[in-house]
Amino acid sequence: MKTLTLTIIGGVDKDGVPDAIDEMEIGEGEIVGIVGPTGSGKSTLIGDIEQFAAGDMPSGRRILINGQEPDPSLRTDPRKKLVAQLSQNMHFLADMSVREFLRMHAKSRGKDPDLSEKVIALANTLTGEPINPEHQLTILSGGQSRALMTADIAVISDSPIVLIDEIENAGIKKQEALRLLAGEGKIVVVVTHDPMLALMASRRIVMKNGGMIKVINTSDQEHRVFLDIERVDGWLTALRETIRQGEVVA
Repeated sequence: MKTLTLTIIGGVDKDGVPDAIDEMEIGEGEIVGIVGPTGSGKSTLIGDIEQFAAGDMPSGRRILINGQEPDPSLRTDPRKKLVAQLSQNMHFLADMSVREFLRMHAKSRGKDPDLSEKVIALANTLTGEPINPEHQLTILSGGQSRALMTADIAVISDSPIVLIDEIENAGIKKQEALRLLAGEGKIVVVVTHDPMLALMASRRIVMKNGGMIKVINTSDQEHRVFLDIERVDGWLTALRETIRQGEVVA
């Protein structure tokens, strides 16, 4: 598959003021954050990307793939969809086992059904609640569901663009999830209020009043702060697991 780029062409904010960002290109394996206060337009920007906006959305933005207007079928045909989404609210409705679901998904994409085992193994590195391949999808917790879908997108899904909407409280090892997806060459765009995820990104788009007001490149100093936060987060995760298992904190 050839290299893919995603380009955001600026539009307007809620008052019709042009975005401060005229054009921004994102490449494979890059993690880009979207930050800003509640109501600043973060979800609108995610929606523009998901819908491959062509100047026909309220924001007036346009989304290009490899520098070109995407074929209209990419917006309407689910079989050609280039975008996968992860959010805090993800649950399965299908009444089948984890293994059955993954094998079916792999077959539908013309891939080896045995990839299901790799997906489950990866998912279990992202969640503190092990996923049993024989468990029904409907009994998975929210954290297990998101871990499973993250691994599924990384291994089985053909979608090269992944949009993530506020997974900071999603019950998974969030930075490991982002590394996994980016490591598979996915373009990862994450809406977040979490300083660790924001500083993990190579760049972050700052939103205000529905508009893109600036792009901040993560500096070396900010990356060092990220590493400090990650160490603290690791300690808190271990502490949380100790308490959850009914053990005494030493």
